[in-house]
Amino acid sequence: MSAAIADLRLRRGAEHLCRLGPRATAELLAELGASYGMHEEIVQRLEAYQCLSPEMIGLAGADRFPPHLVEVPR
Repeated sequence: MSAAIADLRLRRGAEHLCRLGPRATAELLAELGASYGMHEEIVQRLEAYQCLSPEMIGLAGADRFPPHLVEVPR
């Protein structure tokens, strides 16, 4: 699978996960933390993100993915 397709699948999965709400997100993060032995690192990253507000993210345009550009061969 190409990197572009993998990236698009990640984006679509993230969009769907966000629509499921905070519990689904927390369960996925807990599952990843348990599977890879990185629970504390995930908690630390979440704490770092707590200084951000939805308004700040929106003003920066970081509340959505940039357009997915595809190179068309000539």
